[in-house]
Parts: sequence; structure tokens; C-alpha cells
Amino acid sequence: MGALSAVVLACTLKPSPAPSSSVLLGEQVLDALGSFGVGGELVRVVDHDVRFGVTTDEGDGDAWPQLRA
Repeated sequence: MGALSAVVLACTLKPSPAPSSSVLLGEQVLDALGSFGVGGELVRVVDHDVRFGVTTDEGDGDAWPQLRA
């Protein structure tokens, strides 16, 4: 089994680089997981063109499929 990794999806309404408590919490989670050898990344969803909807791909340039991958 390979190394574990985590993705934190920060769903703040504030785009980068604005301070965000959601981002701060996500960074703290990644730091805590790092102490167990788990790598990861934080994605601020608002910085991507994610379309509203209920499917995994809302088409027309929706960035959600790439984030899911």
C-alpha cells in the first residue's frame, strides 16, 4: 500500500489571498495529519470555476471534475 494523502476542500466564500477561517482550519488538519506521515493539499474551491448543480460535471467549463480527480 502506498503513502496516504489527503485533500482538504476549503469552501470559503473568500478568494485567495484573503484570510479565511476555513482555510486556517484546513491547514491545521493537514498539519495534524502530517504528524502521522500523511501528505496532502488544500484546495480553495472558490478559486476554481465550479458550477452550481447536482451532477459530477455541469459542463461548459466546470472545474469540479478536475478537482474530483
